[in-house]
Amino acid sequence: MNLNDSFEIRFPVSRVHLGIPTGNSDAGFIIFGEKNKLEICFSLASCWDRRNDQIMEKPCPYDDLVRLFNPYDADPIRKRLQESATEFKIHHDFWWPSTRIPGGRLVLELKEEISRLTLDYSTGMITAHTASGPIRILASLNRNSLLIRDFGGLIVQRRFHPAFEFLKSIYEKAEIPAAEYFEDGCFQPLPDDPGTLAWFSDSQLNLALSRNAVIPSAAALEFDSILEENCNFWRNYWETVPVLELPDELLNRFFRLALYKFALATLPGGVPCGLQGCWLEDYQRAPWSADYHFNVNVQQVYTLAPSIGAASHMMPLFDMLESSGFQDSMKKNAKSLFGIDDGLLLTHAVTDQGRQCGGVGTGAVLDFVCGGWTALLYWMYYRHTEDTTFLRDRALPFMRGVMNVFKAALREKDGALELPLSISAEYGCTFPITVNGKECRQNTGKNPSNQLTCCHLLANALMEAERITGQTPDPFLERIKRELPHFSVVNDRVAIWEGQDLDVCHRHNSHLSMIYPFDITGELDADERKAVDNAVEHWIWRGSGQWSEWSYPWAAILQARWGMSESPSVLLDVWKRLFLNESLATVYLPRFRGISSHRHQDMLKPKESSEVMQLDGTMAGATALLEMIVHEKNGVVTLFPALPETWKNLTFKRIRLPGVCVSGSVRNGNHAEVVFESGKTRTIHYRPAWENEIIPLELTENVPYRITCTLKQ
Repeated sequence: MNLNDSFEIRFPVSRVHLGIPTGNSDAGFIIFGEKNKLEICFSLASCWDRRNDQIMEKPCPYDDLVRLFNPYDADPIRKRLQESATEFKIHHDFWWPSTRIPGGRLVLELKEEISRLTLDYSTGMITAHTASGPIRILASLNRNSLLIRDFGGLIVQRRFHPAFEFLKSIYEKAEIPAAEYFEDGCFQPLPDDPGTLAWFSDSQLNLALSRNAVIPSAAALEFDSILEENCNFWRNYWETVPVLELPDELLNRFFRLALYKFALATLPGGVPCGLQGCWLEDYQRAPWSADYHFNVNVQQVYTLAPSIGAASHMMPLFDMLESSGFQDSMKKNAKSLFGIDDGLLLTHAVTDQGRQCGGVGTGAVLDFVCGGWTALLYWMYYRHTEDTTFLRDRALPFMRGVMNVFKAALREKDGALELPLSISAEYGCTFPITVNGKECRQNTGKNPSNQLTCCHLLANALMEAERITGQTPDPFLERIKRELPHFSVVNDRVAIWEGQDLDVCHRHNSHLSMIYPFDITGELDADERKAVDNAVEHWIWRGSGQWSEWSYPWAAILQARWGMSESPSVLLDVWKRLFLNESLATVYLPRFRGISSHRHQDMLKPKESSEVMQLDGTMAGATALLEMIVHEKNGVVTLFPALPETWKNLTFKRIRLPGVCVSGSVRNGNHAEVVFESGKTRTIHYRPAWENEIIPLELTENVPYRITCTLKQ
C-alpha cells in the first residue's frame, strides 16, 4: 500500500483521541485500544438531551437594551435578555444545558495483541493487525452500522460500556435514567428525547435512536457490498479534492487525514457538522454541548468545502438552517428583539433545532455576525457553483432575513449609521478588560468592528445577488455602503468596538475580520488601511498566549491575506507542535505549557483529561495550507502569497477558487508553473504575490492554461 493511501498508528493507542475515526456524519466511531483489547467509542450526532434549550419568546426591545448599557457592567442587559427567554425545563445545582449525549464503548478482547492500526484511504477501511491475521472494520456510509470481520476467530469476548458507566454521578444529577443492558447490546434512555440504542449482531455494531429499532440483517449489510459502496465514494472524492505534496511530510499527512475527516463529518444527506462532528468522547460530558457554535467554529469547518471541490457537503448545513424548527427559532428571536416578522436572528451556541444551549445572553443574542457569517457561506457556495437557482430560491431568502436583523439594529445619527449595541465574539467574557482605566468584565459595546465589517460584505453580496437574479435592489444597502463605517478606530488602529482597544491577548481575531474572513480591504482608503496595519502590529504585540487550536490557522490565513509572506508558516509550525497530538488530531488545549493557554485554570489540567475532539482547528489548518499557496480576494487570484523560503519544491493539484481550478508546482525554490482551468469560458485575473500588476487571462471552457514565473528571491 502506498503511504499516501494509508494512515497508520502503532499500538498501544491508549486514549480515545489517539484513535482512528470513522463513521457517516451521524454515527461516529473511534477505533483505539492497547495490548489485546480493541476498543470502539461510538456516538450518534442526532442524539440530544434538549430539555434546557431556549429561545427568545417574550418581547425584549433592542432599544431597552441600549438604554441599559453600562460600560462597566453587562449584567443588567444579560438579566433582561434572560427574562425574555423560555423557561428552563429542569433546574439543578449544577449547570446542565441542552447537550449531545455520548453513546459508549464496545471492547473486543482478542486472543493476541494488536501491533498497529491502519486506515486505507481508498476504502475507508480500518485494519487491526495481529500476528495471526487482521480484523477488518468498515463503517457504512448509508446506515448507522460498523461492520467487523474477524477472519481468524480472534475475538474471544465483547463487552458494552455505555457512557452512563463513565458519567454516572453527573447523569444521576441530571435525572438521566440508567442505561439498560441486554444480550449483545445496551440502551441509554433520555427523559424527553429518544435515547441511543447500541447492539452487536452478525458482526455488526449498530446504532439507532429507538429502543424498537429494526436490526438490519447480515444480508442487508453484507461486507463486500458495503466495501464496494465505500470504494466508489472514496474514489470519486479523492479524484475531486486537492492533492498537496509539501516539503513538510507531517503537514502532508495531516492534510490528507483532515480531508478524510471532513468527508465523513459532512456527508451529503447526513447530519451537519457541529463542534465535534459525529464523534463524541464517552468518558466526559460533551464539551460545549458538542453543539453548533456559529461565531466561528461552524464556519471554519464549512469554509473548506468549496475550496476542495466539495460544495455539495455544505447542503446538510443549509438544510438544517432552512428546516421549520430552525427557522421558527431564528424568527422568534428576531421578533422578540426587534419586533419584526421577516428577520432571522441566529444565535451563538445552538442545538440542531436552532435553540440556544448555553442560555440567552449577550454573547448569543447580540452577536449578529453569527447570522451574517453563515449567510456568507450561502454566497460562497454560489460563487463556486454558479447555481443561480440556489441563489434565488435559497441563498437570497436567508441572506435577506439576516440583513433584516442588521437593518433593525442600525440607527441614524448625525447623517451616518451606527450600531449602538453589539459584541465582538467572546471579547471580555472570560477575562477582565480595561475600560477607561477601570478593570471590569464587559462584552458589549457600540459599533464593534467585526459587526460593521460583516454588514458591509453582506451588503456587497446581497447587491450582487440581486443583480444576478434580476431582483429589485434594496435601497438601504446603498445607505450601508455610504453611511456605515467599515470599522471603529481607537489610538489610530482598528478597535474592538468604539473606544475599546485590544486590551489583552484574545483567541478570536475578529476585530481584524476586514482582512479575513470578511475581505473588504479593496474598498478601504489610505487612512483605513493604515489603521488596519497599526491594528495588525498591535495584535502581534499582544501575542498568542491565550490562543486556542483554531486561532493559529486563522491568524496564518489573516497574515497571508495581508501580505505577510513568511509568518504564516511559522504560525503553523508552532501550531502543529502545540495542537496536533501523536495521531495528528487537533486538541483544544496545548499539548505542553509555556507557549499558549486559553485560561489559567487550563494550565492545571493533565493533558489526557483536557483533550477534545474538535474539528474546527483541523479544517482551519487545511484551509490555511491552501491559502498559503493560492487564494482569491477582491476578484483576483493571488499566487504563492505565503510560501516560506524552506519550501523549495512542492506540487499542488485542484485547489478550487471561484470560477477556476488551480494546479501547479515550485521547483528549486525559484521556478513556478501554474495551470488554470475553468468549466466555462471566462476572463480571470491573477497576480504573483510579489508583483503589483494584475494580469487578465482568457480561459476557454475545460482547456488548461499554463503559465510559468520566477519566484521573487
